[in-house]
Amino acid sequence: MTAPPICRGRRTIKRKQPKNRRPKKKHQGGRSQAGSVASSAATPASSDAAAPAAPGDTAVAPAPAAAAPPPAAANKAERAPVRPAPVGHKRSAPPPKPAQYKSAPRQPAALPTPNSPAAKPVAAAPPGLLLSACDTVLQILRNEPRRLLLWILGIYGGLWFAAAISFPSLPAVSYEMALFGKELEAGYWKYPPLAPWLTEIAALLTGRWDGSQLVLSIGSALAALVLVWRLGAGIVGHSGATLAVALTILIGCFGPQVTAFDPAIASLPLVVAAVALYRKAVLGQARWSWVGLGIVCALLANANHAGFALMLVLIGHLLLTREGRRHLLTAGPAIAALACFVVLLPHLMWLAQMNAAGTLTPVVHASDLLSRIATAFAFVFGQAGLHLGLILVAVLAMLPRVPLQGEPAVLQLEAPTGFDRSLILAAAFVPSLLVAAGSVVGWFTIGAYTGSALVALSGLALVLLLPPQIVLRAPRLAVVVWLLVLIGVPFGATASIYSKAYGSGPLPTELYPARALSNAMQAVWKSRTTRPLDIVTGSTRQAGFVALTASPRPSVFIDADFAKSPWITPDRLKQSGTLVVWSTDEFARTDEIPAPYRSALGAAAPLFGTMVLPLGRGKLKAYGWAMIAPDGVQLPAAAPPAPK
Repeated sequence: MTAPPICRGRRTIKRKQPKNRRPKKKHQGGRSQAGSVASSAATPASSDAAAPAAPGDTAVAPAPAAAAPPPAAANKAERAPVRPAPVGHKRSAPPPKPAQYKSAPRQPAALPTPNSPAAKPVAAAPPGLLLSACDTVLQILRNEPRRLLLWILGIYGGLWFAAAISFPSLPAVSYEMALFGKELEAGYWKYPPLAPWLTEIAALLTGRWDGSQLVLSIGSALAALVLVWRLGAGIVGHSGATLAVALTILIGCFGPQVTAFDPAIASLPLVVAAVALYRKAVLGQARWSWVGLGIVCALLANANHAGFALMLVLIGHLLLTREGRRHLLTAGPAIAALACFVVLLPHLMWLAQMNAAGTLTPVVHASDLLSRIATAFAFVFGQAGLHLGLILVAVLAMLPRVPLQGEPAVLQLEAPTGFDRSLILAAAFVPSLLVAAGSVVGWFTIGAYTGSALVALSGLALVLLLPPQIVLRAPRLAVVVWLLVLIGVPFGATASIYSKAYGSGPLPTELYPARALSNAMQAVWKSRTTRPLDIVTGSTRQAGFVALTASPRPSVFIDADFAKSPWITPDRLKQSGTLVVWSTDEFARTDEIPAPYRSALGAAAPLFGTMVLPLGRGKLKAYGWAMIAPDGVQLPAAAPPAPK
């Protein structure tokens, strides 16, 4: 009869017992060690197993320990004595937390350590950075082609200008451009007139600064690259145009030749500009494009006679394409022809005079026909040699298995039209073939700077030969070779020129003490007359050394030949006198006028002398000179030879 109330009372006590009552049970000192262990083992199993043990029921506590626990509780009781509480300890230790105790040994294994495999790529970071730079170039080419173009132009122009300005003197052709440019003629014995004209204009604008020619040459190369990009952007898109610029700098004439301003370098931007204006005139409706085309073609012919071959190609393209034939009955082609004729008329008249004199177009004999054919083939092979760098990089990019090839890269270009493809390919390759064929019959003269003027569009032509979607199978290797050409060639060319100063061969003109020679020869003249030095006679190189830095700059009587120097007349030679300069490498004797000069100077009574010019590094060079006094000036008698 009393059991139900007790059960109800216990349930009542259980409901009213606060949640923080259980921790007070741990402070009871009457529990046995076994009961403490059993209670600690039973605590994590279930919260209901510890709840029925009231604080005052000490006799009931051992009963649960003697009872058979469930299987889960028995297993926990077996693991519980791993950390037994110390004997006689009144306060039992807090129950262990198996979840935290089990996870503790696994934490160090989850964290990366220096000895783990994840730390191994750190050792391979330097080569990874180098190769990632190549990948970055390709990524910028796809995503930011204009940014890559600016980097290419800046690095290319900066390195080559630094290389050129580091030399104490100029290349040999620069002295020739200066001596021809002083005489504003419609044509010259050796070169067309535009490059010498620009040389003289640049010298006047910069106060006779020698570096003005370097600015002209490198500026012309950069202008050609910019025009190639603008032309290519309208044909194959920005990425394709930037790729064309990157390929163009691999051509030979964009290498060490850009440090000297010559007719070929002067022609490079004009070739690209002529093709771009022709394309704009045919595909557009503006008449000013035809006017500009005529003017640019005339300037190109004034810069290099190979420009006539490009003009023939453009005329043929106009006649053979559907887009071009639509303009045959319009005023555009006539306007272009008229503008070209007006600008080119002075040089055409000069060419007619030279042809009448028989100095430009010699008669072709059967005996030298074979030599002309051999020269034409040599010219074609030389043109192919200028493209070796471009061909090498293109082949390396397409090889399937090579070292450092990287993952294949895909470049998406815009598909060119048939008109654009035919125009660029014809302008890039046909002029060289016309020059080679025309040289056999005497229509063209193959000179040292003929072929270099016709290769500005080769990089863009190669891009047009590729499919719109280009798969580069070895992009990293191609980029590495391209970077070596872009950065390494300027340093290599500079080192090569400086190394020749220590060899036994002739000293390069870039290292020649031309200013010292000029000062010495001016001192010879000024010490014997008060008249200014007006004429220097000699070869283009030796007389050019003296004339370039002289003040005021004298004229050069080239090889004492009136045909080569039409600005020199017998009357002027008699009134002004001349200083004849030659090296003992050219003519051994220094006590007589060289034999080729005697026909023009033989009647005069000159004063002879000898000078030894130190070249540096223990090298010397002997010069002979002869002073022919101006009219009315009496020269002092030559000193008698010293007794032996």
